Amino acid sequence: MRARTRDAGPILASMKQVAVILLSAALFSTAIAQSPDAASPPHGPPSITKLPPPFYPPIALAAGVWGRVDLNIAVQPDGAVVSADVMSGPPMLREAAIEGAKQTRFDCARCVLPSTQFRIVYSFELAEAYYCNPPDPSYPRVSQSAGVVTFTGQPAGTCDPSATRVRAAKCLYLWKCGWR
Repeated sequence: MRARTRDAGPILASMKQVAVILLSAALFSTAIAQSPDAASPPHGPPSITKLPPPFYPPIALAAGVWGRVDLNIAVQPDGAVVSADVMSGPPMLREAAIEGAKQTRFDCARCVLPSTQFRIVYSFELAEAYYCNPPDPSYPRVSQSAGVVTFTGQPAGTCDPSATRVRAAKCLYLWKCGWR
């Protein structure tokens, strides 16, 4: 007796159709989940109308610490910063970035809620150090461009006063030739 075999052609075709439908539904739901939501906060900050006074933490300046501090800030419709939370950045610079953010004013045309979330970067940079000359009075400086607020500080270098004095030629061979 011979076993009867069914024709598998129509069954395989319908299984393929079901697999294609399930795969496209999975891809479509993933695309919907990744699409930007209208309630999600905008990534770029509003335009800055008032910069904070220039400040570079003295301890960070002396230690030569520089870097970028990424902040998540909440801005009211009038442009005032309600809160600032650090996302990343050097620990010595975080508090200065938070204080700078709280003193910054924004033009928040996109702010419709009582507070709208934005991301902003506070960058701390070091200028060339001063050595024996007095420091440049224009430091620290603050500037802004493309959503980044930059604080620039001028660190103090070590000044060797003996490097600026010249000894007489006879001091090259006399051991008692000293400074008075």
